[in-house]
Amino acid sequence: MRRVKDTQTLDIFEVPEPVVPMPGSGNYAAQVSELVGIVMKDCPVDRYEVAAQMSRLSGDDVSKHMLDAWSSPARSDHNIPFYRIPLLEEVCQSHVFTDWIVHLRGGRVAYGREALAAEYGKLSRVQERVNADLRKLKKLMGEDQ
Repeated sequence: MRRVKDTQTLDIFEVPEPVVPMPGSGNYAAQVSELVGIVMKDCPVDRYEVAAQMSRLSGDDVSKHMLDAWSSPARSDHNIPFYRIPLLEEVCQSHVFTDWIVHLRGGRVAYGREALAAEYGKLSRVQERVNADLRKLKKLMGEDQ
């Protein structure tokens, strides 16, 4: 039986590396528009409600038409301003942009319990190293157990 390579599951031991753009490939305008479209499509509320919540939270007007322009790859000259991205992610309960930027820079993001588990694992490794060092010191001091 032939094995099929799983291309969907992330390798947790793979070390992420930053994306190195080739000359001329660093214009992410169309990608940003597509990402806004993905965020909007997966958003639990409609675009009118997103616009209303963004307007309420930012204190300035964000319209449904602005959201439409930001999400259209054909209108990449109307990309979402960077300062609006955290607000869009908050209103749409998304991490799409955060994950994308971190991926481009060669990282991974952990949220909630996953972030706590990662911190717990890191501290456990530190504790193991400290305990090993303490055992070595005890042995050097002649206090073998």
